[in-house]
Amino acid sequence: MASKAECDKYAAMLLQRFEEYTKWAIANWPNKDFPLMESDFEASHRELSEILGPKLSEGEEKPASEESGRTQYRDVTPMPWP
Repeated sequence: MASKAECDKYAAMLLQRFEEYTKWAIANWPNKDFPLMESDFEASHRELSEILGPKLSEGEEKPASEESGRTQYRDVTPMPWP
């Protein structure tokens, strides 16, 4: 299981590479009549934030008492309408 330091290092590297990628994509976009803008990557940035937020935090080490209280399945049945 990954430590918090490993997760933080991974997140920083992924963000750096994403920023480099978007700058490269904007600079090398071949259609100059319809240029790429940073706003074109906003949805990707939101998805990346989702990956680096809750999903990456699940990889952190948890105390044994916290893990034993988790169940294998989570109830996703919606509440009935009133």
